[in-house]
Amino acid sequence: MAERRVKKQQDERNVVDWRKKYQRLEENIPGMVFSMTLHPDRRCSFSYVSKDALELIGLSPEALTADAALFLRLIHPADRERYEQSLHHNSGTFSPWRMDLRLVINGLVRWYDFMARPEPDWDGAVCWNGLLFDITARKEAEKLQIRTTSLLDGIFTQNPYPIWISDRFGNLIQMNRACRDTLKRFEDGAAGGYNILLDSRIREQGFLSMLRSVFDGGGTVHFQLEHEERVGRGQDGEGDIPSVFEVTVAPVKDERGMVTSVIVMYNDITERLRAETDLRLTQYCIDHASVSIFSIEDQDGRVVSANHHACESLGYSREELTSLTVFDIDPTFTRERWLEHRRRMRASRGGIIETVHRRKDGTLFPVEVSINILEFEGKTYSFSFAVDISDRKKVEEPPQDLAGEAT
Repeated sequence: MAERRVKKQQDERNVVDWRKKYQRLEENIPGMVFSMTLHPDRRCSFSYVSKDALELIGLSPEALTADAALFLRLIHPADRERYEQSLHHNSGTFSPWRMDLRLVINGLVRWYDFMARPEPDWDGAVCWNGLLFDITARKEAEKLQIRTTSLLDGIFTQNPYPIWISDRFGNLIQMNRACRDTLKRFEDGAAGGYNILLDSRIREQGFLSMLRSVFDGGGTVHFQLEHEERVGRGQDGEGDIPSVFEVTVAPVKDERGMVTSVIVMYNDITERLRAETDLRLTQYCIDHASVSIFSIEDQDGRVVSANHHACESLGYSREELTSLTVFDIDPTFTRERWLEHRRRMRASRGGIIETVHRRKDGTLFPVEVSINILEFEGKTYSFSFAVDISDRKKVEEPPQDLAGEAT
């Protein structure tokens, strides 16, 4: 008898201990524990709801066990039919049930992960024991990720610059439309066929070691790569130049700092380089022309630029000359005469005049000036060509007064 009494007491203590452990487990679960029954008459009821219900969905356990319809009324109208269809379907399959569900809590829409395991009850009812978790933060993060992914995909796909992505071994795995249209080295369905580390152009032009450093965990690199496709200036290939691409290669690393893929961006700078070459040629022609060439700011008469011949003819360095105004060069101009002169030049968009220029040493010499009026970035400039006409004046009869209009 004593032994049975001791065993009974021990069993009772074990039951109490298990209840306490279950209670602590329930209290530490970050969600609502429930037991829900679907009766044969399709009526739902809650036989048990944990105390987290009040915090999670704004309803007390007592309220839910008294009226399960309160929970149904929380379900978002757009999800209600899907919830009921899923519930009744699961009541026949008895498979683990899980669905994402929107509830409207105090006017705010929140997302919940609804998971339960069904089992048949004795009277034909089905009972679900499960958990309800608030996953609003996760859903918002997913939505943000989708928007971000869509944005990045749009930037990649619609970017006017050729961009492509390789795996960590250099194999092409994805490229945007501009890459196909511009480079013409890749065709539709060629993904996996091209490897940047095996490109003979990169090896022959000396960029392979630089490129390998990116794949080995280094930083972004830039280089200019010539392509065999040539851009011509005339017939029969005369003046043809190779296409040149400014290439940027950047690694994509995981949380451990390991390179998982590489982004390659191409910028066709062929036209820019050709324009720069043409500009240098134009500047060279201007600088070495056998006449004086000036650019004069219209409003205050400041010398903006001057070529070598202008500097030599006046005895100034370029820095000195571009610090002067037209009044320092042409003594015939007062500010009033300059304004009237510019008004007439603007009206006719230029003209030819004779005047005199004064050298740095103070001596004067006659010049003929061809004036062109140009608009650039909202400002008006005078672009003038001045020719020394001293020899012509010596043979002219009768002698001419050197005074006249100037640039």
